[in-house]
Amino acid sequence: MQKISALAPAALRDGAREPADQAAANPAVKNLFLVMQGCYGSLFLSKFATGVLDDQGRDLGVRAAMRVWRTTLAKYTPDVIESAVARLTAEHPDYPPHLPQFEAMCRAATPRRTHAEEHGWLALPAPNAAPVHVQIEPQGDGKDWARRIVARVQAGDQTLTRAAIRAAMQALGMEGWPR
Repeated sequence: MQKISALAPAALRDGAREPADQAAANPAVKNLFLVMQGCYGSLFLSKFATGVLDDQGRDLGVRAAMRVWRTTLAKYTPDVIESAVARLTAEHPDYPPHLPQFEAMCRAATPRRTHAEEHGWLALPAPNAAPVHVQIEPQGDGKDWARRIVARVQAGDQTLTRAAIRAAMQALGMEGWPR
């Protein structure tokens, strides 16, 4: 990875010779510069302006800055850059951010990956737990809750805690552990 300080002189030197297809390679950065100019006006452009113009009347300093920003932000998807652009005025209401600040905004806007995704592990399938339906005859003695728990255990439901099973068995006066 190249450092920004190494990119800047080359970008300034080659700014006028930049091919048109490369300038259109990342429209998100061009949009970023347009939004920053619109939001911050000359405060943003004066950071980069050199006064040296190319054949089309564009400032070489601004073109070089755009190239440096495009190279640095190339690792982010256009969606991430657009998301960071949307948060510009909220996070920097008074002044335009410089490149490291904007890159930090892009890192914050990048969707997070799980540990398994980072290591390329396959996700486990969703559990296939069918609900257990238990039919009991209500006795009206206040122990129907315990009968429902015991019936669920006998039907093979393994989602109940040992404490719940033990309490139900004690309430019904049952001995031992269900099989």
